[in-house]
Amino acid sequence: MWIFRVLYAIFIMVAFVLARDTLGIEMLPAILYSLGVIFAIVFIETLVADIKSYKFFAGAVGAILFLVIGYSIASIFDAYFKNEALRLALYFFVLYLGVNTGQKFSWILEGALSKLMAKQPKFIKFSASPKILDTSTLIDGRMADIVDTGLIEGGLVIPTFVLKELQNIADSHDHLRRQKGRRGLDVLQRLQEQTLLPVEINNSDFPDVATVDEKLVALAKKLKADIITTDFNLLKVAEIQNIKVLNINTLSMAMRQSVLPGEEFEISVVKEGKESNQGVGYLDDGTMVVVENGRRLIGKSVKVNVTSLLQTESGRIIFTKVKY
Repeated sequence: MWIFRVLYAIFIMVAFVLARDTLGIEMLPAILYSLGVIFAIVFIETLVADIKSYKFFAGAVGAILFLVIGYSIASIFDAYFKNEALRLALYFFVLYLGVNTGQKFSWILEGALSKLMAKQPKFIKFSASPKILDTSTLIDGRMADIVDTGLIEGGLVIPTFVLKELQNIADSHDHLRRQKGRRGLDVLQRLQEQTLLPVEINNSDFPDVATVDEKLVALAKKLKADIITTDFNLLKVAEIQNIKVLNINTLSMAMRQSVLPGEEFEISVVKEGKESNQGVGYLDDGTMVVVENGRRLIGKSVKVNVTSLLQTESGRIIFTKVKY
């Protein structure tokens, strides 16, 4: 705060005035020297506030080196610097030169620190357990929408070996695989552009581990992370090793609209069913609704009563009758 600056400015000025006999200077030079020190402090504070930390460090190193040089000069030419005020002026001069010179060559320090930091693996610290995404999750496409809901916490981790696998799929000669790979890359881009969760591209690799699934489990253990997948085999392997796994398919099924026999709702019949006279429609969450005697109602919206539910591996089927 400004009041503290005023107080230490007064303190510095009083100190110079009281020490003028020791320094061998008159009142006016003492005041001028004190003002010089005050301006130097303000100047350094401004530098610290406006420059990056590595520039400040470089300036500090330069200041120390030049002060040593200044002290050496004063010692060698002691006959010319018997006056303490002149010696003090020399020290302030070399201090100024040192700070400026150090900052001008700060790019050397910046480059060295950048190379040093590049060699160190970087891990983002998450408030909750990070979530590792596998290739199937990126290809699936729903992960970006799930993240947008805000239900996922802890940040996302995409290993580089998953990226390589995804890139290989995107470069496949098979049209369908190539489309899946490109969709996965698009989903990854969406995840990186969103701002709700941090996304880390993790460079950890496990050369002694053969398969991608095993590498995912090893990375989850290393980071104490959870895995998000749609791969049933990976889910089982991870669960055996006590790794928490979120299956997007399970989440999707849990989020589907709940209905009970006897309930009524409106459905649009869009196509024929497998059985005679059946019509088929879909809820907003994709659940199939079979309408008894609904073939003649294709293209229309009708009110139906739920008669029964059938749970299958691929999802749930709701059987209904038209309400008249």
